[in-house]
Amino acid sequence: MPPISDPPPPIPAGIVHWHGQVTGSWWAMVPGRQGPRLVEAVSAVALAVAVDWHLRRATW
Repeated sequence: MPPISDPPPPIPAGIVHWHGQVTGSWWAMVPGRQGPRLVEAVSAVALAVAVDWHLRRATW
């Protein structure tokens, strides 16, 4: 993933996301053409970037 230069857009309403207390990772379920995808990131900002990336590339 490229470096984060600008603040990412917020995670859209309807995207389930959480912080795993045991794993220490941030997680989200992102919808896609072939079903939902579980996305993991090291921070809330990185998760917002990853969710945005997956949503932009989803082929509906």
